Amino acid sequence: MIHIRNLSVVRNAHVLCVVQELDIEAGQNVAILGGNGSGKTTLLRLMAGLETDYQGEYRCSVRHKDRSYVHQSPYLFRGNVLFNTMYGLRARYYSHASAESVARHWLQTFGVEHLADSPTSQLSGGEVQRVALARAMALEPTLLLLDEPLSDMDSDGAAQFTTALSRLDELTVVIASPIELPEGFVDSSYHVEREAS
Repeated sequence: MIHIRNLSVVRNAHVLCVVQELDIEAGQNVAILGGNGSGKTTLLRLMAGLETDYQGEYRCSVRHKDRSYVHQSPYLFRGNVLFNTMYGLRARYYSHASAESVARHWLQTFGVEHLADSPTSQLSGGEVQRVALARAMALEPTLLLLDEPLSDMDSDGAAQFTTALSRLDELTVVIASPIELPEGFVDSSYHVEREAS
């Protein structure tokens, strides 16, 4: 699904990311590990199609519309949680009833359906991340790219997150994290060690 060889991203003479060799197969859960400035976010942005200036070999067989990227600090629109979760579906011309049904399913999956009518301005950081995950999953992506999704979640939220994703066998998940993820949750890990200079 994803093939990378001798990849580098350099901007204004600063090295942002270096990856020698990385292959990700369909259905894998892969952790991209590394400290601040090591290039994790840059690598995810590349996989999402948001970073296009690079050197080396990069191929991704997933169409852009089948990739979902959830930023470490996701942006939610004004309005309530349900509106935000339905937004992408409505943009794809789902009926209101169908979009609401799908949105509520994913809000329930990530343990935040009780917040459906709540204004997004009243959510905690962990709740924002789970709503953003529900919004991304509502679009049924083939490739889900998550930038430090556990950073603002409490232990209950993190448990719901890992349980929900572990049940999605056909989904390919790439998670950027500064720490090792729960045992059994990821199939493999890739360490990004090159610091930006």
